[in-house]
Amino acid sequence: MRIFYYILLLFFLSGLSLKAQKSCLNTLREAKELYEEGLIDEIPELLSDCMESGFTRAQRTEAYKLIILAYLFDDDQFQAERMMDEFLKKFPEYEVMPNDPVEFVYLLESYKTSSFYSLNLFFGPNFSNPRITELYSTLDQTQAEFNDKTGTGFHIGFGVSRNLWKDININIDAIYSWQNFTLVEKSDIQVRESIRSFSESIVEEKIIKVDVPLSFTYSFGKGNLKYFARAGGMVSFITDNTIRPERTQSGVESLSDKENDISLHRKDISFAVLAGLGLDYKIPRGYLVLDLRYHVGLNNMVIEKERYSSPRYWSRYYYIDNDFMLDHLSISFGYYFSIYQSKKNRY
Repeated sequence: MRIFYYILLLFFLSGLSLKAQKSCLNTLREAKELYEEGLIDEIPELLSDCMESGFTRAQRTEAYKLIILAYLFDDDQFQAERMMDEFLKKFPEYEVMPNDPVEFVYLLESYKTSSFYSLNLFFGPNFSNPRITELYSTLDQTQAEFNDKTGTGFHIGFGVSRNLWKDININIDAIYSWQNFTLVEKSDIQVRESIRSFSESIVEEKIIKVDVPLSFTYSFGKGNLKYFARAGGMVSFITDNTIRPERTQSGVESLSDKENDISLHRKDISFAVLAGLGLDYKIPRGYLVLDLRYHVGLNNMVIEKERYSSPRYWSRYYYIDNDFMLDHLSISFGYYFSIYQSKKNRY
């Protein structure tokens, strides 16, 4: 029974809304007739009650045009510009129609409307790759082979962009990022005379961090689909760092361990430079964006004095930290919401 009352209430409210729309539609028709007859003084007051609610988007656009034209023909430039300011706040992406009156178009084109700021939300995968700068080993390095494996992670971020000049923007982001990669060391071990054993140490490392990149972008292209190039720098604040070691050796039982916190062996802050390319597709009030960035690490991730402070790793798993910098590629899919600014041109 309660559901029945809810349905009745929904129909009642829908009816009221439809009735209001019909009433405002009749008001708009009456205002058009007054405009055609040259009776412009009554138009602003006649349309005022329906401007906030009652009109569809298209009807509200027509109502603004009528009010602006009424003020222009009444030689009230101040009120006409005030209404044009209000019109451009609600319809910043308005494009001139072929049937728009010349007076309206002339006033509209005396304003410059641009996307001054944008609020950006994006997410996607990342691919991390440690760049080893100096090797360390518990075994004979001349008999060892070192490899790194790219790991797949994920990131989500929020940012703000500001237009500096024409097609150049400055951007600052805050990105929460999960990254991982694997380091592998393969060695031949001399067990006894003429007897050798093969050993492989595999260490999976995971990093959770907050990245704060500052970058500049340059946009180019025409139409709804445009391209951009990016360059900048980044500081990262590492909040969590773990490794999971394992070792296999011929003739010996394999060893493995759970994830262990290794934050004391890693630096809390890292730095990188970045470059990238992307494209954006124009949609109402913003852009859909595909953004590719490559980040090149600038500092060693390892705290050198802590390298030998965990004998469990090098005695059991034959693992010692190599000095490395962390590079990564990120692919982001996002929505950039545009905040427009309109200014009257001063000649």
